[in-house]
Amino acid sequence: MSHCTNPVELERISDADLRAEARAEWLAGEYRASDHPTAHVHYDLPGQAFTVVARQGGASA
Repeated sequence: MSHCTNPVELERISDADLRAEARAEWLAGEYRASDHPTAHVHYDLPGQAFTVVARQGGASA
């Protein structure tokens, strides 16, 4: 999450799930269509998970 300004984690999906990346990308799209237009996916290497993050504040940020 190093390139985000004040990121907030919306979802975390373990990479043990074979479809984790696709699910995370789908969730990011769902968040972008609602309250978090800046939602996107990061990979958390130490946590071995895909995370959906967005700039804090949702649509008003």
